[in-house]
Amino acid sequence: MTNPDVKQHLIPSIEELPRSECLNLLATASIGRVGLLVDGRPEILPVNYALDGDTILFRTAEGTALNQASMTVVAFEVDQIHPETQSGWSVLLQGLAYDIGDTIDATSERLRQLSLNTWAPGGRQRWFQVRPDKITGRRIRSLPDSL
Repeated sequence: MTNPDVKQHLIPSIEELPRSECLNLLATASIGRVGLLVDGRPEILPVNYALDGDTILFRTAEGTALNQASMTVVAFEVDQIHPETQSGWSVLLQGLAYDIGDTIDATSERLRQLSLNTWAPGGRQRWFQVRPDKITGRRIRSLPDSL
């Protein structure tokens, strides 16, 4: 029997995640962060998103900093952290962002039909698709040193 007053020392381990697991984890969430340069300075902004295959879709309003993402390389990150167990995962997707809000090709029209609810108030008519050229992920776990 263990004494609840004695804290166990936890040993962390980090594992790299394969692309398929990264995509599976992205499919479990709906909020991520887009990183981009705005006026030469890095910005990281939260967005609601949808996953379509290996591409990310997000919507924004006219006049927001996210509109500057069009035709630029962006970073997109999603994570889940459990402070009590000192564990979690993080997935980073990097690629070119495309403004598909007014595009009339069949793929863009199909993508705009996907369910993508946003938490932010007001109209979010600008649709963006991020096509990744790199997807990486890591998982951290902390196990008691007695194991």
